[in-house]
Amino acid sequence: MEFAGLALAAVVWFLLHVAVAGSGLRQLLIERFGDKPYRGGFSLASFASLAWLIVEYRGAPFRVLWAAPVAFYFVPLLLVPIAFVFLVGAFTVPSPTSVGGEKHLTGVQPARGLLRVTRHPFLWSVAMWSLAHVVVNVDVGSLLLFGSLGITAVRGTFDIDRKRRRSNPAEFARFESVTSNVPFAALLAHRNQLVFRELWLPLVAGLALALAAIALHPHFFGASAVPVLHG
Repeated sequence: MEFAGLALAAVVWFLLHVAVAGSGLRQLLIERFGDKPYRGGFSLASFASLAWLIVEYRGAPFRVLWAAPVAFYFVPLLLVPIAFVFLVGAFTVPSPTSVGGEKHLTGVQPARGLLRVTRHPFLWSVAMWSLAHVVVNVDVGSLLLFGSLGITAVRGTFDIDRKRRRSNPAEFARFESVTSNVPFAALLAHRNQLVFRELWLPLVAGLALALAAIALHPHFFGASAVPVLHG
């Protein structure tokens, strides 16, 4: 029972996004209360749920499940910079998959910037950030926290695609034909190509944020993000 509060918070966070935002209940709530009140209420509920999850995590006991291999400690140094590049890229181009982004589906919708890599750069940034922490923090609390965030993010990519296919079928089909959910899949299938002049801001700002996060990690979280190997 020592992790009951954290487990409950993780389940509530997941169900809030899957059983509400990712289901038909979302449309029912919009029809009942209106789009803006729904978005405001859902944002407030999401923030409260995330805050609860973090509070429970900070108060949970530390129970290690197994020892992570030494090589795993270098995974965050690879994944976190990519996650920050995706994070910045999610906010530097208009996206039909963002909140309220349906308006970007009208007319001819080119996929620019990080949208050429994935049509869900923000959610995949969360998924990669979560995975980077799961592989090195193999304790019960971390698996519940980062695991719930990562699983919810990945599930969200499919939920958003399904909602766009239902609400804007023809427009989203055009956008979907030149993009992919899974990062790099459209590029590997030659349905799109990278244009590096569109990526300079996500690359520069994302890598700068990653370096700052690595440098400040010991100050805010009490542990170095760079593995220290003892011979």
